[in-house]
Parts: sequence; C-alpha cells; structure tokens
Amino acid sequence: MRRWSWTTSEACRAVALLSGVLLTMPVTLTPPAAAEEPPLIPRQVLFGNPEIAAVDLSPDGKRLVFLAPYEGVLNLWVRDLEGRSPARLLTRASRRPHDPASWTADGRYLISSRDGDGDENTVLVRIDPITGESVDLTPPKGVQAALVAADRDVPDELVVGLNDRDPRYHDLYVLSLSTGAMRLLYTVADGRPVSVMHVNGDWHPYLRGEPLPDGGSAYELRLPGETEWRPFQRFDFRDSRVSGPIGFTRDGRWLYGALTTDEDLPRIVRWSRDQLARCGTDCRPELVHRSSAGAVGFAVSDIETGTPMVLVETDLRSRRVVLDDTVQPDLDALQRLAGDASFSILDRDRSDRLWLVAISSSDRSAEYWLWDRERRTSRKLFAIQPKLDQYALVPMESLDLKARDGRRLPAYLTRTAMPAEGPQPLVLLVHGGPQARDFWGYDPLHQLLANRGYHALSVNYRGSTGFGKAHLLAGEGEWYGAMQDDLVDAVQWAVDAGIADPDRLVIMGASYGGYAALAGLTRDPELFAAAISEVGPSNLRTMLASLPPYWAAGRAMFERMIGVGQVDLDAISPINHVERIQRPLLLGHGANDPRVKLQESEAIAAAMARRELPIDFVVFPDEGHGLANPRNALAMVALVEAFLQQHVGGRAEPFGTAISDSSLEWRLRSLPKR
Repeated sequence: MRRWSWTTSEACRAVALLSGVLLTMPVTLTPPAAAEEPPLIPRQVLFGNPEIAAVDLSPDGKRLVFLAPYEGVLNLWVRDLEGRSPARLLTRASRRPHDPASWTADGRYLISSRDGDGDENTVLVRIDPITGESVDLTPPKGVQAALVAADRDVPDELVVGLNDRDPRYHDLYVLSLSTGAMRLLYTVADGRPVSVMHVNGDWHPYLRGEPLPDGGSAYELRLPGETEWRPFQRFDFRDSRVSGPIGFTRDGRWLYGALTTDEDLPRIVRWSRDQLARCGTDCRPELVHRSSAGAVGFAVSDIETGTPMVLVETDLRSRRVVLDDTVQPDLDALQRLAGDASFSILDRDRSDRLWLVAISSSDRSAEYWLWDRERRTSRKLFAIQPKLDQYALVPMESLDLKARDGRRLPAYLTRTAMPAEGPQPLVLLVHGGPQARDFWGYDPLHQLLANRGYHALSVNYRGSTGFGKAHLLAGEGEWYGAMQDDLVDAVQWAVDAGIADPDRLVIMGASYGGYAALAGLTRDPELFAAAISEVGPSNLRTMLASLPPYWAAGRAMFERMIGVGQVDLDAISPINHVERIQRPLLLGHGANDPRVKLQESEAIAAAMARRELPIDFVVFPDEGHGLANPRNALAMVALVEAFLQQHVGGRAEPFGTAISDSSLEWRLRSLPKR
C-alpha cells in the first residue's frame, strides 16, 4: 500500500503482584480479573481519509492549501490562515484522491499533478486558488512530466521535463504558467540528464550527469558564460549511490554536494563558484560537515541565499546539526513545544517570519502547527487524524539487531497491545526499494497489527539506504541470499527473545518487500506460517525485461545491485521454486503497474493454483505500483486482517462494505466467505 509517506521507545509492561495475604485467618482468594482487550481501532481511522493533509503555506503567509475529504474523496481546499471564513473547495475529484498542490512563488497559482490510474504518466496541472479553474500544463496522456526547477525571480515560469520525444529521456522545457506556452531549453539526446539554475535573467543548464556502464556516475560542469561541458566529478559504483553534486545555492555562490569517497558515512561539501571557474578538472571541495550517521540532508536554508542553516542526520532516529546559530532559539522553542515528540519544518513564508511545522510521534496523530518567529508564539492548526486520540496507540521501539555474520541490522518493533502472556504472533514487514529504508514514527500498519494481536517488526536489511555505504553495498548480488538471511535472523532474534511464537510468523511486503515475501515461502518454506505480497516480482527476468523506459538512467546501478551477470536470475526467482511452497499466500496487484507488471503476480498465482496451494489473489483495475485510493487501501487491509486471523489467529474487523466499496477483483480465493 502506498503510504503518504516521517530515542528508543520501550513498550510498557504491567506486572501484577499478589501480596498482603493474612496468615492468621482463612481467606478466600478471588482470581484476578483478566486484563481487558483494547477496543478495535477501525480500519477507517487508520487507513481511511485523513481529516486534513498535505498543508502548504502561501508565500505571503496569508493562505493555506490542503487536502481534505469531499464526498468521501480527498480534494484540494484553500482557506485564509486565520480561519476567519470557511475553507473553499477547489477541486471535485470523485474517483481517486487529488494530488497535493504547492503555491507558485507569487501566490497566483497552485501547481498539482495527476496520472492515469497509477500508470505514472504524470500531468502537471495549474489551479487558480480563487476560482478553482484547472488547466493541464503538459500532455494529458502517454507522457511523463517532471517538475525540474522554479525560481521566485520568474514566478510565471517552471522548468519541466517531458519524455515526449523519447520515452527514456526527459527533455527540458521552460513553461509559461499564464499562457501555457513552452520553449525547448535542453534536449537530453544522449541520456545524460542536466540540472538547471536561473541566473543572469535566464535558465542555464549547469550540471550534466552520465550513468556509467558499471553502475558508477560521472558529472560535467558548464558555468554561466561557458559554452563547453568539462569533466567535474566521477564516482565508481561503490560511491555513486550516495556521492554527487546536490545543487547551487539560490544566490549562485556555492555548489553543495555529498561525498562518501574513502569513507563509510557521508559528508557535506561545497565549492565556490569562483573556485569552479578556475579549478578546471581538479576541484577540491571545502568540508561543511562530516556526518555521524548514514544519512544527512538539508532541513533549513537561508530564505534569501539558499545557504544551508540546519542539517538533519538520521540513523535509527534523527538529530539536527545547526550551522547557523541565528535559528537556534527557534529550534529550542519548537523542541519545547514538541516535548518528547519529533518536529520538522515543512514550509515558510517569503519573509521567513512564519514557519509551518509538523509535530509527530510513533504513538499519536501528527499535527500541524504555526510558529511565529517575530512574536515567539505557536498555534496549533490541524491534527491529521484526530480520531486516533480516542485510542491507545503503542510506541515503536528502536532496535540494533545482529545478523549471523555480525552485520548490524537497525530495526523497529511495535509490540502487540493485547494483554496476552508469552510469545505472540509476529508479522515481519519488509520495505520496498530495496534501496530504501524504514523510519521511526507513526506507522498505521504497525498500529493495526499491534491492535489486532500481532507484534510488528521492520528491518533495515543489508542493501537498505541510510546506514552507511558498507551496509548498502553489502546487498549487492544478495537478493534471495544474505538480504533474505537478515530477515530470517531478525525473526529468529524475536523467537529466541521469547517475543514471537515460532509457529505464527508471517512475512509481508510490497514491491521488493513483496518479492521477499515470496522468497520467504519458497526459500524458507517451514519458517513462515503465511505470506502477503503486494506488487512483488516473482520472475526477475521478466521484471527486468519490462521495466519502464524512463528507468534507463538508473538501470545499470539497479541491475548491478541485483547481480545481473553474476548470479543465476532463475535460481533467485520465486516462480521457479513454487513446488517448495507449503503455506498460504495473499497476493495483491494494481493492474496498471508500470514497474512490476501484473504478469508477475498472475504467473505465481497460476502456478500455485495448478498445485492446489492455498492462495488469495486480488487485482485492483484502477491502481498502479501501490494503492493510491483509500477505498482500495481499506479493502486490502480488510483482506490482510481476515487472512492473518484465518492463518495465525488474532482479531479482525468485519469486512462491512470495505470490499464492495473498492474496485477489488478477487481472482483466486481460499478465504471463507464472510
């Protein structure tokens, strides 16, 4: 399911002690009352429409645009910041939720997007925040549009990328928002994408990247006033995933970048524009910050110059690194406001007086707050899902586990809220990517599972990003191998610790996580009692043959991480080991998925059906690589609940109208009718 997707916590355990029994007189002991089960948290509260989401502050700090339901579907609304008048409905989407929107630099328009039922052919849309008039800015079908650059000095212009000439590459166009006219800025004829900046009154392509055959990358530079591209930076496969230029500051003085060369953890560096004009091909950067964690990024930049002021390092949890002390009082005030929760700065007005802030934790609904830097005051604006406050959520624990070879496995555990003793069923949730990661924070799937009677465990197996170069590269060629071992080792830890019942283990995931779920059934057929796979590839050969053409730039790196040319793709494709499956499978897929085609699920479903193995196979005809429509997400969650209850126990909310309200097609069924 697509997630609108941000200190170690220890789950509280109650210990009952029987004491104070008098020995001088007979006493009748009454058995202690059984602890009450927590109420079922409705699926609708966890996975249905949020009350409000995707809030964006106008540049003048006077208006907000956001998503909120209209007739059961998320649509765009606008209101004044003070809320003196009711919010106005801007869009009337009825089938699928509308995409979020952001303001143009002058506040004249809103820019949003849509695609065709998950086909990823994105259309950029201009919306008038006063009238709600909507205009398509890019071709409505068969072309993928990408927003590349905007600058407040030219608020009527956007630089957009379109793969209209060649589906593999996005040529760059300068788009006029008021007229819709486009002029070609740069043709990406050789598959080398470029970055652009607005300088000296025009848009200038200044950086060109080239994916190398070995999975590495090379960058060329062309500063304003120069006519020829010249070599700038080159990274081998080991460094190219994390290293590279990030971009110029808004004032054009500094080019920032991230490097991992000769080190495991990233460091932020920069080159002055004056230096770049003189250094030729040997441009040595200035060190800005050496990270102590595997991921580092910009959190706050100067509103005028674009120079980074605050960085965020993220390991299991995040911490801020302040580069400019002028914002320290604001950060201190916001931390006092957040308490033991986390906060992030989402948006700022043009004067940098008003900050839109999100405050969140793993066991409560996220909230939007407004921080006034001048008045030193804060004001709560919205809670994303205030109905969650009616229920006791469970904190997420941060764990450092060990793989069989000693590798660190950063993980997150949410223990069941049920008052049961002893080992309990556990669901292992495998993130997609696989070059991605899980984060600490509120996770509706973790909360659902904990509420229904299961522990939920998420593991950043080797090959995940965000934990250093070595951890990422340890996943090269390890699909079905050490990456899967890591998942098994994490589950075994939970069993050995007395947390998980070894007979009631389930593996679940989407995309690569769906592949891992299939691998769990075929590679370790006796370990998992059941598996749930969404949009997961079952045959790596057919998956690679059908990847979208616009993946061309990253294909070499993707294939190398899988191990193409080094490993036997047939041997690591679950479709070729169906005869080993002993346990039930729930399979879900979007019919329009451009990344992992529907045939991947159809093939393994057919193979299991031929062998009369227990399978439930559902297809959503109006979805792609994930479930964007909350109605479909609710239906899939309802199936997950019923499937888990059927095969490993636990609680489940009745289907109700969840299935009939969705587009779900139940192609193969083993679950009993409810």
